[in-house]
Order: sequence, then C-alpha cells, then structure tokens
Amino acid sequence: MWQLVSYSWRSNYTVYWLTEWYHSWPHIKYQSFETVDDSFQPDKEEYRQALLFLASIPLAWLILTILVIFVYCCYGFFRRRRSRSPTRPSRTKSAAKTWGLAIVALLSLSFIIVGFYGNEETSTGVNRLTNAAKDVDVTINEVSTQVNKIIATYKNDISTKIDILNQIFMNEPDRQKRNDLLELTENLNRYTYSTADNVSRISTDADSVKLNLTSKADDLEKYEYFRWLGTIVLLSLEIIVCLIALCAVGKGSRCLLVFVSVTCVFFIILIWCRMGIEIFITVGASDFCVDPNTYVLSYTDDNAGVDQDVVLYYLTCYPNSQNPYGTSLRDAQEAQTLAETTLENIEKLVGPDSDAVEIMNELDKTFQSTSLQLQNLVASVNCNTLKTDYVIGLYSMCYDTITGISFMMIGSILSGIFFTVLISSCTLPIIAKRKADYEVDREDPFLPPDNPSATLERFSRRNDPSRSPQRQSGLGSPTIPDYNRDPSFAASSVAYNQDYRYEDDPLIRRHGHDSPPPSYNIAVTRQSSVELGHHNQSRESVNNPSYIQHLGQGDGAVQRALIY
Repeated sequence: MWQLVSYSWRSNYTVYWLTEWYHSWPHIKYQSFETVDDSFQPDKEEYRQALLFLASIPLAWLILTILVIFVYCCYGFFRRRRSRSPTRPSRTKSAAKTWGLAIVALLSLSFIIVGFYGNEETSTGVNRLTNAAKDVDVTINEVSTQVNKIIATYKNDISTKIDILNQIFMNEPDRQKRNDLLELTENLNRYTYSTADNVSRISTDADSVKLNLTSKADDLEKYEYFRWLGTIVLLSLEIIVCLIALCAVGKGSRCLLVFVSVTCVFFIILIWCRMGIEIFITVGASDFCVDPNTYVLSYTDDNAGVDQDVVLYYLTCYPNSQNPYGTSLRDAQEAQTLAETTLENIEKLVGPDSDAVEIMNELDKTFQSTSLQLQNLVASVNCNTLKTDYVIGLYSMCYDTITGISFMMIGSILSGIFFTVLISSCTLPIIAKRKADYEVDREDPFLPPDNPSATLERFSRRNDPSRSPQRQSGLGSPTIPDYNRDPSFAASSVAYNQDYRYEDDPLIRRHGHDSPPPSYNIAVTRQSSVELGHHNQSRESVNNPSYIQHLGQGDGAVQRALIY
C-alpha cells in the first residue's frame, strides 16, 4: 500500500497521517490518571501504564456489553412471566424480525471479511519489516567480515611475505643495493600496516554493533505466524457462527438459537480482548513511527556503543553528508597505492633471476585482491544500502502494519456490536417461548392435526360455498337439520357448527393454569350440550322450531359460557 502513497519512499520517510492520529490519543497513567510524555519509551513504567490504560478501554466496554445483555435478558424474562395473556405475534412482525436477524448476520459476515483483509495487510507489513531487519544485519555482518578479512590479509599473509623478502635481501652482496632494497621493504611493511590500521577503525565499530536483528526478526516471524493463523481460525469460526445464525433464523430452531447465543458471547469476549491488544500495539507503534530516529539513536547509544554521528549518518543519509569512515578509507586506499608503487620499485632493483621474484609476484596478486576488497568495503559502508533497508522497514511497519491493524480493529468493533445485537435478538425468542403447565395427550382424537395444511384445508372446506347448501341458497345461517328425532344431536351439532370460529383463539390462563386446546373445548362443549339437551327435554319441547332456531342462530356467548 505504501508504494501508492509516495514514489520517493526509497530516499525519504514521511509520517503517515494515521500514525499521527493514533499518536494524538491521550497517554494517561491508570494509577494517578495523569498525562505522560507521548514519545516512544518502552523502558519506562509510566509509558507502559499509559498504553495499558488505552488497552483497558475495550475491556471496560466488554464488561458493559455483558451487563447490558444480562439486564436485557432479565427484562425480557420477567416481562414475559408477568404477562398473563400472551398474544401471538403477527406474521408481519415475525417476518420483520426474521429479516432483521438475517441482515444482522450478513453485516457481521461483511465486517469479518474486512478483518481478513486487515490480517493479510498486517502479515505483509510484518514480513517486509523482518526482511528489512535481516538485510540490515546482513549488511553489518558483511562489513565486519570484509574488514576482518582485509586486516588478516595485511597482518598475516602480506607481513609474512615481506619478512621473507627482507631475509632474501639481507643476503644481497652489493651493499648499496642491499640498503635500498631493505629500505623499500621497510616502507612496504609500513604502508601495509597503515592500511590495516585505517581499516581496523571500521572493524572496531562494526564489531561493537551487536543488535542481533536476525534473531529478533526470527522471533517476530514466529509470533506473526501464530498471530496470523489464530486470527484466520477465529474469523473462520465467526463466519461459521453467522451461517449457523442464518440457518437458525430460517428454520426457527430453538437449539440452534441457544448455540448461536452461547457462541456469540464467547466470540464477543475474544473480540474485545483482541481489540485491547491491538490498541496497545498500534498506539505504541505509532509513537515510534512519528519520530523513529530519536529512539534508534537512544537505543544504539545504550546498547551498541556506536558514536551518535555515525548512527545519524546512516539514518538520515543526506546527499551532502560526510561518511564518518571516509577519511579512514581514503587513507587506507592511499597506503595501498603506495605499497603497490613500492613493490614496483623493488621489482626494478631485483633481477629476473632472483629468488624474490616469485614472492613479489604473490604479493602483487595479493595487493590486487585487497584493492578490490577495499573498493567493496567503500560501497558497503556507504549509507545508501542501510538507509534503504531502514526506510523499507519504516514504511512496512508504519504503513502496512498500522493500516492492517486498523482494518482489523474496525472489523472487530462492528462485529462485536452486531454480535451483541444478534445475541439479544436470538435470546429473547428463547425466553418468550414457554411450555404449557399441563401434559397434552397426543392420542386425543379431538386434538387438531399436527400438519398445519390439514387445518387450513378443513377451514377452507368449511368456507367453500359449493360445499354449503345454505350458503348457495343465499341464507346467512346454516341449514338446520331435523332435530326432532334426537335432541342431543341437535345441541351438539349446533355447538360444533359454530365453535370452529374459536379454533385459533389463544390460550387463557384460569386459576394459574392454561386453558386446554380449542379442539378439546369443542369436545367438552358437545358433552355439555348433550347434558343440557336432556335436562331441558322435560321442561320444553324440542319439537319447537323457534327453540332450535334460537340455538342455531345464537351468538358465541352461549358457547363461551359452556366452554368455561
């Protein structure tokens, strides 16, 4: 992502606006609630307390969320228990609630996908950071290796061969020539030691820098791998829970709703705890990214023991900056050139038949190899290589990593909120469903069929004009059969023909118990009607058509009185 921000990232580092925003958060100690310095100081207790205070905000929100869910569930539970005549929710409200739960689950899925993107972005930034840290360590180790190799070559190999030449020239019979050769050999030895001394100044600083960036980068890679894998597993489980919630909403399964509610509580705890860790890391990294050079100078001064001018040269690497090792390298190259010139003068004095010719040829090859090593050393100690790795590490940490963690925090916040809504929406229907206080005999022939379509078919059959002769004739009341022969049949038939209207009436609690099912009430009504018919047979003639007409056209008050 940071490649799109600026194309000059290799030479200059610019502070990201997002890191400045995180850096502007108040840094408060949780013990005394006092503000502290917002500069990156991980070794100070006050600074760590300030980061822990910011990380505790999601934990406080987690506690508040759990309390709100608990109070909401208790409110729904007691409200349903206090209701003595529960009403059946309409189909419109039920459908609206179903679609609302489905939308909440789908939104949670979308925010989880945002978390996946943030996780990959964070992993990319951390991997680039570790690679840049390893490259810095490799560059420092290469400089140290090259310096030590040059020093060993001059002090061991070249010095030994010069001693051999000195012994050969001691046996020269010509005194003047012997003195000139010994003088040139001494100069050659002095130039080689001068080159080694100049290079050893770089070796002192290179050996004193013990940052151990490779081992720290390896530890960071292991942590990042487990973090990345754990985040993938957690987000995948959240997706599974959202899909189960959609299935629970579609099927209306009580068991699935219970499972979704319990798992949502578990994931809410994990989400807000992870949120606290992410805030701790993000704010601390942003404090470093706002002014990274200050902390690096302080850290190298306390742990590496390198001169601050040297560290600042590699951190800034301005075009007009002078290399602190430039003088030593120039002196080493000049001494190397003088040594090669001295060796050429010796070759002119020594004849082709001398025993020193072979030694001088070996010295010539050694000087050529050390000259190339010095040129490579000059390129290695240049600030461009280390500055490039340093800037890549900063961009990877302060752009990719901070952006990725920000996306994960956005996904965590929204997922936590919608999971809370999902818990409340799934838990209340569970509380609202109550079982009857009595046991229903499923073998009762008067119970309505279990298949709802059968009930609808029976209801539609009763309202079909083609099946009702009295409706075809245009009469408003049903045709009354001949009740003269059987009065009990008359009363029960009237009750049965009119009581189908109360098939869907809700259960009403009486004396602490729910009323029996409507079909059971119909049966009781028939028996009561038969008993009432026999009781009134002696007092009133059932052959009276007006009496039968009254029963057939009566309202539901009589039936309700018989039911209850």
